[in-house]
Amino acid sequence: MEAFEILFAIFAFIFGAVFASFAGVVAYRAPKGLSIVKPDSYCPSCKRPIKHVDNIPVLSWLLLGGKCRYCKSKIGVFSLLMEICGGLGFMFAYLQYGDTYKNLPIFIALMLLVFLFLVMAGIDHETHDIYHITLVLFAVIAIFITGYRVLVFESNIWDYVGGAALGFGFFGAIKLIAKFVLKKDALGTGDIYLVGIGGFLVGAFPLLLAIMFSTLLGSIIEIIKIRTSKSQREAEIAFGPYLLLGIGFMAIYGESIMKFYWEVLL
Repeated sequence: MEAFEILFAIFAFIFGAVFASFAGVVAYRAPKGLSIVKPDSYCPSCKRPIKHVDNIPVLSWLLLGGKCRYCKSKIGVFSLLMEICGGLGFMFAYLQYGDTYKNLPIFIALMLLVFLFLVMAGIDHETHDIYHITLVLFAVIAIFITGYRVLVFESNIWDYVGGAALGFGFFGAIKLIAKFVLKKDALGTGDIYLVGIGGFLVGAFPLLLAIMFSTLLGSIIEIIKIRTSKSQREAEIAFGPYLLLGIGFMAIYGESIMKFYWEVLL
């Protein structure tokens, strides 16, 4: 990797972390019906405005130890993780698709997708809900990226159709079985639409990898949370952020993984 590519990758990380910080604001204020523009960022506990020097993505959280400068109330680690994921998402998208003009539309669409996923993850983390408008926006971006890949790169459309069928069918079946056996909903309808649209975005095999990764990561983290806190075992779990992480990674690297599988492993 040349020096200018490293420089642009670092810039992409910073750019993504800044947008992730704004995504956190949107995720916090939108469910409460608050303006996402005014006022400036403030501490939810003491309501004091956050200084610009304390609003630097990732760095400020680390320097302040995850606490408000004034009232010392904790700032959840989820905010830090969102900013890191935003930075990495933009950087990975650049490294994978920022090299040619032909890839530029996908690169831009992936940056929008990363921002949207961060908003969706933040809202689901706060409210355990996935808003319909975010699913519609996700569907629009997925249709654009998949359509571009099919028309420009001559990808097989049936791989993506199969991914959508797998996502809707598999998670829909889990919801019905859980409803019949457990007599309660184990999955939200939003999760089903999320995985179904995600399948159309990445294809069947990458979707399976995304589900496996999300399930494993989610299980590990939730078990750790239960064992290290007073969390209730019956408490509702927001599975959306884990799914978004897995699908987002496959949206960027799924094509390369499939190429490696077909050309190297087979």
